[in-house]
Amino acid sequence: MSKNLQEVYNNRQLHLKEDINLPDDKEVNIEIFFLGDKDKALGSYKAKARVQSKKIKYPFKIIDLVKKIGIQIDDVVKVKAVVDINDDGIAQPSEETYLKVIENEEKITVIVELPHSKESGWGAKGLAGHTAMAIGDRFFDYGPDYDDSKIFDEKKYQADLNQDGDQNDKVTKNDIPGLGHFFAPGRPWWGELLANAMNIKAHEVTLQTALQLINLPYTDTNIYGTVYKIEFFVKKSQAKKMIQWWETRYKHLKVYSVKPWTGEQCTTTVKEALAFAGLTDIDWNTLTPDGILEDLKTEVKSTSKQHKDQPAKVVVIKKEAKNWQPPN
Repeated sequence: MSKNLQEVYNNRQLHLKEDINLPDDKEVNIEIFFLGDKDKALGSYKAKARVQSKKIKYPFKIIDLVKKIGIQIDDVVKVKAVVDINDDGIAQPSEETYLKVIENEEKITVIVELPHSKESGWGAKGLAGHTAMAIGDRFFDYGPDYDDSKIFDEKKYQADLNQDGDQNDKVTKNDIPGLGHFFAPGRPWWGELLANAMNIKAHEVTLQTALQLINLPYTDTNIYGTVYKIEFFVKKSQAKKMIQWWETRYKHLKVYSVKPWTGEQCTTTVKEALAFAGLTDIDWNTLTPDGILEDLKTEVKSTSKQHKDQPAKVVVIKKEAKNWQPPN
């Protein structure tokens, strides 16, 4: 018997509609299976539906059913509905059909501080400025660490910081030869500044907190260039991959360097997190805040079904400080 199970999506509600030669008001058994990534079985829900005008209609809200069976809505990628047409307790493979679920989406926010117009030299080339990002409200970024009071565990950075031939030492800033913009321990940049001020961990910093920091006077934050906020939407599964990338980086901070073949830096980390989730439209040669800003404006589009192919929204959230002067 041919089947044509159609999805109607409205406020997380699906209607199972199937042309079938059964009398009206006939009761049939259905089972709704919830699947995750790679069709991993998450759980199922059994119910009874009735035939109406040769169709089986069973309205339900996904979020209601997943709560009943104790699974997380964000884990659901697909719904499989099985209809027992013959009322014999057996659903034949041909009576099995899939419903695509509109996957949840997540907003991605990239924060780009451009070098100040008065910058020169390496600062004008991208050493000044910053690139950071948020997945939902979770904020992540990366920069160099020159803290005099820290003990740096080489294992955490996966690097031979004191250049003695191994990665087994715990060293101070003074033990690192050539410490500078080309070689330094990495750390969350704005994230650690905020975390220390709030007595929390860097991975607990939120986007809203970071935006509050940006809007403070530059004399308090050293954020003195023009700051852009770029927003677009991705599938929830892609957002999870970005978080996974950043959690791994925060666990293994590695080496910061403005030369990407030597280490990571603010722009490359954001770019790599996006690419890890499948957003590869940013040119590999993009290494500076102004470069990634241009790619986000012109190349990157939303991937979620709800905002499919919509360009990123770009706004200036802070203008460069007029009274800032480059150091002598």
